Amino acid sequence: MNVKIEKKSETQREIEVTIPLEDMKKYLEEVAEEMKKEVNVKGFRPGKASFSAIENTVGKEKLYEEAAKKAVQATYPKVIQENDLFAISSPEVNLIKCVPGNEVIYKALVYVMPEVTLPDYKKIGESVVKKEGKEIVVTEQEIDASLQKIRETKAETKKVEREAKKGDVVVINFKGLIGDEEDKKIEEENFKFTIGEKEMDVLEGFEENVVGMKAGEEKDFSIEVKGGEKDRKELSGKKIDFNVKMVTVMEKELPKIDDELAKTLPNIKDLSDLKEKIKEGIEKEKQTNENEKLKMKVLEELRKNTKEFEIPEILVERELDNMIKNLENQINQNGSSLEDYLKQINKTEDDLKKEWRKKAEENISYALILHYISKEEGVEATDEEIEEEVEKYFKAVGREKEKESDENLGRLRAYISDTIKNRKVFNALSLKV
Repeated sequence: MNVKIEKKSETQREIEVTIPLEDMKKYLEEVAEEMKKEVNVKGFRPGKASFSAIENTVGKEKLYEEAAKKAVQATYPKVIQENDLFAISSPEVNLIKCVPGNEVIYKALVYVMPEVTLPDYKKIGESVVKKEGKEIVVTEQEIDASLQKIRETKAETKKVEREAKKGDVVVINFKGLIGDEEDKKIEEENFKFTIGEKEMDVLEGFEENVVGMKAGEEKDFSIEVKGGEKDRKELSGKKIDFNVKMVTVMEKELPKIDDELAKTLPNIKDLSDLKEKIKEGIEKEKQTNENEKLKMKVLEELRKNTKEFEIPEILVERELDNMIKNLENQINQNGSSLEDYLKQINKTEDDLKKEWRKKAEENISYALILHYISKEEGVEATDEEIEEEVEKYFKAVGREKEKESDENLGRLRAYISDTIKNRKVFNALSLKV
Protein backbone atom coordinates (compact mmCIF):
# COMPACT_ATOMS: atom_id res chain seq x y z
CA MET A 1 0.00 0.00 0.00
CA ASN A 2 1.37 3.37 -1.04
CA VAL A 3 0.33 6.55 0.80
CA LYS A 4 0.81 10.21 -0.16
CA ILE A 5 -0.34 13.04 2.14
CA GLU A 6 -0.72 16.59 0.89
CA LYS A 7 -1.17 19.52 3.28
CA LYS A 8 -4.04 21.54 1.77
CA SER A 9 -4.15 23.94 4.73
CA GLU A 10 -3.20 23.99 8.39
CA THR A 11 -6.30 21.95 9.18
CA GLN A 12 -6.90 19.94 5.99
CA ARG A 13 -5.03 16.96 4.57
CA GLU A 14 -5.59 15.16 1.26
CA ILE A 15 -4.59 11.53 1.52
CA GLU A 16 -3.98 9.48 -1.62
CA VAL A 17 -3.85 5.72 -1.10
CA THR A 18 -2.88 3.11 -3.69
CA ILE A 19 -3.89 -0.49 -2.95
CA PRO A 20 -2.03 -3.06 -5.10
CA LEU A 21 -3.99 -5.71 -7.01
CA GLU A 22 -2.42 -8.39 -4.82
CA ASP A 23 -3.95 -6.77 -1.70
CA MET A 24 -7.31 -6.39 -3.42
CA LYS A 25 -7.71 -10.17 -3.76
CA LYS A 26 -8.59 -10.68 -0.10
CA TYR A 27 -11.23 -7.90 -0.24
CA LEU A 28 -12.72 -9.48 -3.39
CA GLU A 29 -12.95 -12.82 -1.62
CA GLU A 30 -14.54 -11.25 1.47
CA VAL A 31 -17.18 -9.47 -0.64
CA ALA A 32 -17.92 -12.60 -2.66
CA GLU A 33 -18.34 -14.57 0.58
CA GLU A 34 -20.85 -12.01 1.85
CA MET A 35 -22.72 -11.98 -1.45
CA LYS A 36 -23.16 -15.76 -1.37
CA LYS A 37 -25.72 -15.31 1.39
CA GLU A 38 -27.73 -12.71 -0.52
CA VAL A 39 -27.40 -13.54 -4.23
CA ASN A 40 -29.28 -16.44 -5.82
CA VAL A 41 -26.99 -18.19 -8.30
CA LYS A 42 -28.51 -20.69 -10.72
CA GLY A 43 -27.20 -24.21 -10.19
CA PHE A 44 -25.94 -23.56 -6.64
CA ARG A 45 -27.53 -24.04 -3.27
CA PRO A 46 -27.81 -20.83 -1.12
CA GLY A 47 -24.36 -19.89 0.23
CA LYS A 48 -22.51 -22.49 -1.89
CA ALA A 49 -21.78 -20.52 -5.08
CA SER A 50 -18.18 -20.30 -6.30
CA PHE A 51 -16.28 -17.02 -6.65
CA SER A 52 -16.50 -17.11 -10.45
CA ALA A 53 -20.24 -17.82 -10.29
CA ILE A 54 -20.76 -14.79 -8.03
CA GLU A 55 -18.57 -12.68 -10.33
CA ASN A 56 -20.55 -13.72 -13.39
CA THR A 57 -23.88 -13.10 -11.66
CA VAL A 58 -23.26 -9.61 -10.21
CA GLY A 59 -20.65 -8.50 -12.74
CA LYS A 60 -16.90 -7.91 -12.40
CA GLU A 61 -17.31 -4.13 -12.09
CA LYS A 62 -19.89 -4.35 -9.31
CA LEU A 63 -17.85 -6.91 -7.37
CA TYR A 64 -14.67 -4.85 -7.71
CA GLU A 65 -16.45 -1.64 -6.66
CA GLU A 66 -17.80 -3.31 -3.50
CA ALA A 67 -14.35 -4.73 -2.76
CA ALA A 68 -12.83 -1.27 -3.21
CA LYS A 69 -15.30 0.17 -0.67
CA LYS A 70 -14.31 -2.54 1.80
CA ALA A 71 -10.65 -1.79 1.12
CA VAL A 72 -11.18 1.90 1.89
CA GLN A 73 -12.94 1.07 5.17
CA ALA A 74 -10.08 -1.23 6.17
CA THR A 75 -7.11 0.89 5.10
CA TYR A 76 -8.18 4.45 5.94
CA PRO A 77 -8.08 4.04 9.79
CA LYS A 78 -4.61 2.43 9.48
CA VAL A 79 -3.34 5.35 7.39
CA ILE A 80 -4.62 7.84 9.97
CA GLN A 81 -3.05 5.92 12.85
CA GLU A 82 0.29 5.14 11.18
CA ASN A 83 0.77 8.77 10.10
CA ASP A 84 -0.23 10.17 13.51
CA LEU A 85 -3.06 12.28 12.08
CA PHE A 86 -5.66 13.58 14.54
CA ALA A 87 -8.74 13.49 12.29
CA ILE A 88 -11.66 15.61 13.53
CA SER A 89 -14.11 14.82 10.73
CA SER A 90 -15.30 11.95 8.60
CA PRO A 91 -13.34 11.84 5.35
CA GLU A 92 -14.65 12.89 1.96
CA VAL A 93 -13.61 9.85 -0.11
CA ASN A 94 -13.35 9.68 -3.89
CA LEU A 95 -12.39 6.54 -5.83
CA ILE A 96 -9.86 7.72 -8.41
CA LYS A 97 -9.18 4.35 -9.99
CA CYS A 98 -11.37 1.27 -9.64
CA VAL A 99 -11.00 -1.05 -12.67
CA PRO A 100 -11.15 -4.84 -12.35
CA GLY A 101 -7.72 -6.40 -12.56
CA ASN A 102 -5.93 -3.19 -11.54
CA GLU A 103 -4.74 -1.42 -8.42
CA VAL A 104 -7.29 0.73 -6.57
CA ILE A 105 -6.56 4.40 -5.88
CA TYR A 106 -8.63 6.64 -3.67
CA LYS A 107 -8.30 10.12 -2.19
CA ALA A 108 -9.62 11.20 1.21
CA LEU A 109 -9.98 14.82 2.28
CA VAL A 110 -10.10 15.18 6.06
CA TYR A 111 -9.98 17.91 8.72
CA VAL A 112 -7.22 17.48 11.30
CA MET A 113 -6.27 19.22 14.50
CA PRO A 114 -4.22 22.37 13.87
CA GLU A 115 -0.69 22.46 15.22
CA VAL A 116 -0.62 24.56 18.38
CA THR A 117 2.69 25.71 19.82
CA LEU A 118 2.13 26.18 23.53
CA PRO A 119 3.73 28.95 25.58
CA ASP A 120 5.07 28.34 29.10
CA TYR A 121 1.55 27.61 30.35
CA LYS A 122 2.51 26.75 33.92
CA LYS A 123 4.36 30.02 34.34
CA ILE A 124 1.38 31.93 32.87
CA GLY A 125 -1.06 30.13 35.20
CA GLU A 126 1.05 30.82 38.28
CA SER A 127 1.47 34.48 37.28
CA VAL A 128 -2.26 35.09 36.74
CA VAL A 129 -3.26 33.36 39.99
CA LYS A 130 -0.61 35.28 41.96
CA LYS A 131 -1.58 38.61 40.41
CA GLU A 132 -5.36 38.28 40.13
CA GLY A 133 -6.27 35.77 42.86
CA LYS A 134 -8.22 37.15 45.81
CA GLU A 135 -8.56 35.86 49.34
CA ILE A 136 -12.05 34.58 50.07
CA VAL A 137 -13.64 36.41 53.00
CA VAL A 138 -17.13 35.89 54.43
CA THR A 139 -18.50 38.77 56.50
CA GLU A 140 -20.91 38.64 59.43
CA GLN A 141 -23.31 40.77 57.37
CA GLU A 142 -23.43 38.07 54.68
CA ILE A 143 -24.13 35.36 57.25
CA ASP A 144 -26.85 37.53 58.83
CA ALA A 145 -28.43 38.12 55.41
CA SER A 146 -28.62 34.35 54.84
CA LEU A 147 -30.14 33.86 58.29
CA GLN A 148 -32.79 36.44 57.42
CA LYS A 149 -33.65 34.54 54.25
CA ILE A 150 -34.01 31.31 56.24
CA ARG A 151 -36.18 33.19 58.74
CA GLU A 152 -38.40 34.38 55.87
CA THR A 153 -38.93 30.81 54.66
CA LYS A 154 -40.09 29.79 58.15
CA ALA A 155 -42.46 32.73 58.53
CA GLU A 156 -46.14 32.16 59.25
CA THR A 157 -48.94 34.42 58.08
CA LYS A 158 -52.18 35.63 59.63
CA LYS A 159 -55.05 37.61 58.16
CA VAL A 160 -55.27 41.26 59.17
CA GLU A 161 -58.05 43.80 58.74
CA ARG A 162 -55.93 46.75 57.73
CA GLU A 163 -54.37 48.38 54.70
CA ALA A 164 -51.70 46.36 52.88
CA LYS A 165 -48.13 47.50 53.38
CA LYS A 166 -44.63 46.48 52.31
CA GLY A 167 -43.76 43.00 53.58
CA ASP A 168 -47.37 41.78 53.63
CA VAL A 169 -48.50 38.71 51.72
CA VAL A 170 -51.60 39.57 49.67
CA VAL A 171 -54.08 37.65 47.54
CA ILE A 172 -55.69 39.58 44.68
CA ASN A 173 -57.92 39.16 41.65
CA PHE A 174 -56.97 41.32 38.69
CA LYS A 175 -57.76 41.99 35.06
CA GLY A 176 -55.60 43.93 32.65
CA LEU A 177 -56.48 45.37 29.25
CA ILE A 178 -53.40 45.78 27.03
CA GLY A 179 -53.60 49.09 25.20
CA ASP A 180 -56.72 49.40 23.08
CA GLU A 181 -56.74 45.77 22.00
CA GLU A 182 -59.94 44.22 23.36
CA ASP A 183 -58.81 40.70 22.52
CA LYS A 184 -55.58 41.02 24.51
CA LYS A 185 -56.12 40.72 28.22
CA ILE A 186 -54.34 39.30 31.22
CA GLU A 187 -56.39 37.95 34.08
CA GLU A 188 -55.63 36.13 37.36
CA GLU A 189 -57.74 34.83 40.24
CA ASN A 190 -56.38 34.46 43.78
CA PHE A 191 -52.92 35.61 42.77
CA LYS A 192 -50.59 35.54 45.80
CA PHE A 193 -47.40 37.54 46.25
CA THR A 194 -45.35 39.42 48.85
CA ILE A 195 -45.30 43.21 48.52
CA GLY A 196 -41.77 44.57 48.23
CA GLU A 197 -40.03 41.41 47.01
CA LYS A 198 -40.19 42.49 43.35
CA GLU A 199 -42.21 39.47 42.27
CA MET A 200 -44.02 41.82 39.88
CA ASP A 201 -40.87 43.57 38.64
CA VAL A 202 -41.93 43.44 34.99
CA LEU A 203 -45.04 45.44 35.94
CA GLU A 204 -43.21 48.34 37.51
CA GLY A 205 -45.55 50.38 39.71
CA PHE A 206 -48.05 47.53 40.20
CA GLU A 207 -47.05 46.76 43.80
CA GLU A 208 -47.06 50.45 44.76
CA ASN A 209 -50.69 50.69 43.64
CA VAL A 210 -51.66 47.69 45.77
CA VAL A 211 -50.14 49.23 48.91
CA GLY A 212 -52.90 50.84 51.01
CA MET A 213 -55.71 48.56 49.81
CA LYS A 214 -57.86 46.61 52.29
CA ALA A 215 -59.58 43.25 51.79
CA GLY A 216 -62.69 43.71 49.63
CA GLU A 217 -61.52 46.98 48.04
CA GLU A 218 -61.19 47.47 44.27
CA LYS A 219 -58.92 49.84 42.43
CA ASP A 220 -58.36 50.89 38.81
CA PHE A 221 -54.96 52.12 37.62
CA SER A 222 -52.72 52.08 34.56
CA ILE A 223 -49.03 51.30 34.18
CA GLU A 224 -46.56 51.16 31.30
CA VAL A 225 -44.59 47.93 31.00
CA LYS A 226 -40.84 48.55 31.15
CA GLY A 227 -39.80 45.06 30.03
CA GLY A 228 -37.81 42.54 32.00
CA GLU A 229 -38.63 38.86 31.83
CA LYS A 230 -38.14 37.18 28.45
CA ASP A 231 -41.71 35.98 28.28
CA ARG A 232 -43.00 39.54 28.76
CA LYS A 233 -40.90 41.24 26.09
CA GLU A 234 -43.92 41.46 23.82
CA LEU A 235 -45.54 43.78 26.40
CA SER A 236 -42.58 46.15 26.68
CA GLY A 237 -43.59 49.78 26.20
CA LYS A 238 -47.32 49.06 26.23
CA LYS A 239 -49.87 50.54 28.64
CA ILE A 240 -52.04 48.17 30.67
CA ASP A 241 -55.27 49.28 32.36
CA PHE A 242 -55.78 47.23 35.53
CA ASN A 243 -58.76 46.50 37.74
CA VAL A 244 -57.57 44.97 41.01
CA LYS A 245 -59.63 43.55 43.87
CA MET A 246 -57.95 42.84 47.20
CA VAL A 247 -59.03 39.42 48.48
CA THR A 248 -56.82 38.95 51.54
CA VAL A 249 -54.12 40.85 53.42
CA MET A 250 -51.80 38.74 55.56
CA GLU A 251 -49.07 39.79 57.94
CA LYS A 252 -45.90 37.79 58.28
CA GLU A 253 -44.90 36.53 61.70
CA LEU A 254 -41.16 35.91 61.66
CA PRO A 255 -39.58 33.42 64.09
CA LYS A 256 -36.63 34.35 66.29
CA ILE A 257 -33.16 33.54 65.02
CA ASP A 258 -32.12 31.04 67.68
CA ASP A 259 -31.28 27.38 68.29
CA GLU A 260 -34.90 26.35 67.80
CA LEU A 261 -35.00 27.87 64.32
CA ALA A 262 -31.67 26.21 63.45
CA LYS A 263 -32.94 22.78 64.54
CA THR A 264 -35.81 22.95 62.04
CA LEU A 265 -33.22 22.48 59.28
CA PRO A 266 -31.83 19.02 58.36
CA ASN A 267 -28.61 17.91 60.11
CA ILE A 268 -28.21 21.16 62.06
CA LYS A 269 -27.53 20.97 65.84
CA ASP A 270 -27.87 24.61 66.90
CA LEU A 271 -27.50 28.23 65.74
CA SER A 272 -23.71 28.11 65.93
CA ASP A 273 -23.68 25.03 63.70
CA LEU A 274 -26.05 26.73 61.24
CA LYS A 275 -23.84 29.81 61.02
CA GLU A 276 -20.81 27.63 60.32
CA LYS A 277 -22.67 25.76 57.55
CA ILE A 278 -23.81 29.06 56.05
CA LYS A 279 -20.25 30.38 56.13
CA GLU A 280 -18.96 27.23 54.39
CA GLY A 281 -21.65 27.53 51.73
CA ILE A 282 -20.87 31.19 51.02
CA GLU A 283 -17.13 30.44 50.92
CA LYS A 284 -17.72 27.64 48.42
CA GLU A 285 -19.89 29.83 46.20
CA LYS A 286 -17.40 32.70 46.30
CA GLN A 287 -14.51 30.34 45.56
CA THR A 288 -16.39 28.90 42.58
CA ASN A 289 -17.08 32.39 41.22
CA GLU A 290 -13.48 33.41 41.84
CA ASN A 291 -12.21 30.31 40.05
CA GLU A 292 -14.40 31.03 37.04
CA LYS A 293 -12.98 34.55 36.79
CA LEU A 294 -9.42 33.28 37.13
CA LYS A 295 -10.00 30.53 34.56
CA MET A 296 -11.12 33.08 31.98
CA LYS A 297 -8.13 35.33 32.75
CA VAL A 298 -5.75 32.38 32.45
CA LEU A 299 -7.33 31.35 29.12
CA GLU A 300 -7.11 34.91 27.80
CA GLU A 301 -3.43 35.10 28.74
CA LEU A 302 -2.70 31.70 27.23
CA ARG A 303 -4.42 32.69 23.98
CA LYS A 304 -2.58 36.01 23.93
CA ASN A 305 0.77 34.24 24.31
CA THR A 306 0.07 31.39 21.88
CA LYS A 307 1.21 31.72 18.28
CA GLU A 308 -1.75 32.21 15.91
CA PHE A 309 -3.24 28.99 14.57
CA GLU A 310 -6.02 28.13 12.16
CA ILE A 311 -9.34 27.20 13.74
CA PRO A 312 -11.02 24.35 11.80
CA GLU A 313 -14.30 25.51 10.31
CA ILE A 314 -15.91 22.16 11.07
CA LEU A 315 -15.27 22.67 14.81
CA VAL A 316 -16.74 26.16 14.67
CA GLU A 317 -19.87 24.78 13.00
CA ARG A 318 -20.16 22.07 15.64
CA GLU A 319 -19.79 24.61 18.42
CA LEU A 320 -22.48 26.81 16.88
CA ASP A 321 -24.77 23.77 16.62
CA ASN A 322 -24.10 22.98 20.29
CA MET A 323 -24.86 26.58 21.28
CA ILE A 324 -28.18 26.40 19.42
CA LYS A 325 -28.93 23.02 21.04
CA ASN A 326 -28.19 24.38 24.52
CA LEU A 327 -30.48 27.36 23.88
CA GLU A 328 -33.21 25.02 22.68
CA ASN A 329 -32.89 22.87 25.82
CA GLN A 330 -33.19 25.93 28.07
CA ILE A 331 -36.26 27.14 26.19
CA ASN A 332 -37.86 23.68 26.28
CA GLN A 333 -37.36 23.52 30.05
CA ASN A 334 -39.39 26.73 30.31
CA GLY A 335 -42.23 25.10 28.40
CA SER A 336 -41.64 26.90 25.11
CA SER A 337 -40.01 26.02 21.79
CA LEU A 338 -37.06 27.33 19.80
CA GLU A 339 -39.39 28.08 16.88
CA ASP A 340 -41.60 30.30 19.06
CA TYR A 341 -38.57 32.01 20.59
CA LEU A 342 -37.11 32.83 17.17
CA LYS A 343 -40.45 34.28 16.06
CA GLN A 344 -40.57 36.38 19.21
CA ILE A 345 -37.12 37.90 18.63
CA ASN A 346 -37.69 38.02 14.84
CA LYS A 347 -34.53 36.08 14.00
CA THR A 348 -33.50 32.80 12.38
CA GLU A 349 -31.01 30.16 13.51
CA ASP A 350 -28.60 31.50 10.88
CA ASP A 351 -28.93 35.00 12.37
CA LEU A 352 -27.98 33.66 15.80
CA LYS A 353 -25.05 31.74 14.36
CA LYS A 354 -23.71 34.86 12.66
CA GLU A 355 -23.97 36.78 15.94
CA TRP A 356 -22.33 33.96 17.90
CA ARG A 357 -19.56 33.08 15.42
CA LYS A 358 -16.85 35.14 17.15
CA LYS A 359 -17.74 33.60 20.51
CA ALA A 360 -17.73 30.10 18.97
CA GLU A 361 -14.27 30.68 17.47
CA GLU A 362 -13.06 31.92 20.85
CA ASN A 363 -14.47 28.85 22.59
CA ILE A 364 -12.77 26.53 20.11
CA SER A 365 -9.42 28.32 20.44
CA TYR A 366 -9.56 27.90 24.23
CA ALA A 367 -10.60 24.24 23.87
CA LEU A 368 -7.70 23.51 21.50
CA ILE A 369 -5.17 25.11 23.84
CA LEU A 370 -6.55 23.09 26.76
CA HIS A 371 -6.48 19.95 24.60
CA TYR A 372 -2.79 20.33 23.84
CA ILE A 373 -1.97 21.09 27.47
CA SER A 374 -3.86 17.94 28.48
CA LYS A 375 -1.74 15.94 25.98
CA GLU A 376 1.43 17.54 27.33
CA GLU A 377 0.40 16.71 30.91
CA GLY A 378 -0.89 13.22 30.06
CA VAL A 379 -4.33 14.10 31.45
CA GLU A 380 -7.18 11.61 31.02
CA ALA A 381 -10.70 11.11 32.35
CA THR A 382 -11.16 7.51 33.45
CA ASP A 383 -14.38 5.57 32.83
CA GLU A 384 -14.88 5.36 36.60
CA GLU A 385 -14.59 9.13 37.00
CA ILE A 386 -17.01 9.77 34.14
CA GLU A 387 -19.64 7.31 35.40
CA GLU A 388 -19.38 8.70 38.94
CA GLU A 389 -20.17 12.18 37.62
CA VAL A 390 -22.97 10.82 35.43
CA GLU A 391 -24.61 9.22 38.48
CA LYS A 392 -24.25 12.47 40.45
CA TYR A 393 -25.87 14.41 37.61
CA PHE A 394 -28.97 12.20 37.40
CA LYS A 395 -29.32 12.18 41.17
CA ALA A 396 -29.13 15.99 41.24
CA VAL A 397 -31.72 16.50 38.49
CA GLY A 398 -34.01 13.75 39.76
CA ARG A 399 -34.14 11.78 36.50
CA GLU A 400 -33.54 8.11 35.70
CA LYS A 401 -30.48 7.39 33.60
CA GLU A 402 -32.11 4.30 32.14
CA LYS A 403 -34.84 6.42 30.52
CA GLU A 404 -32.36 8.75 28.79
CA SER A 405 -31.67 8.32 25.07
CA ASP A 406 -28.29 6.98 23.93
CA GLU A 407 -27.66 10.27 22.10
CA ASN A 408 -28.20 12.36 25.24
CA LEU A 409 -26.12 9.98 27.36
CA GLY A 410 -23.31 10.11 24.82
CA ARG A 411 -23.43 13.90 24.77
CA LEU A 412 -23.46 14.03 28.59
CA ARG A 413 -20.52 11.63 28.93
CA ALA A 414 -18.49 13.59 26.37
CA TYR A 415 -19.24 16.84 28.21
CA ILE A 416 -18.31 15.30 31.59
CA SER A 417 -15.13 13.82 30.15
CA ASP A 418 -14.07 17.24 28.85
CA THR A 419 -15.00 18.83 32.20
CA ILE A 420 -12.89 16.36 34.17
CA LYS A 421 -9.90 16.75 31.85
CA ASN A 422 -10.19 20.54 31.92
CA ARG A 423 -10.36 20.48 35.72
CA LYS A 424 -7.12 18.49 35.82
CA VAL A 425 -5.53 20.86 33.31
CA PHE A 426 -6.49 23.90 35.38
CA ASN A 427 -5.02 22.19 38.44
CA ALA A 428 -1.77 21.99 36.47
CA LEU A 429 -2.14 25.73 35.84
CA SER A 430 -2.17 26.43 39.63
CA LEU A 431 -5.98 26.70 39.75
CA LYS A 432 -7.54 24.40 42.34
CA VAL A 433 -10.99 23.80 40.77
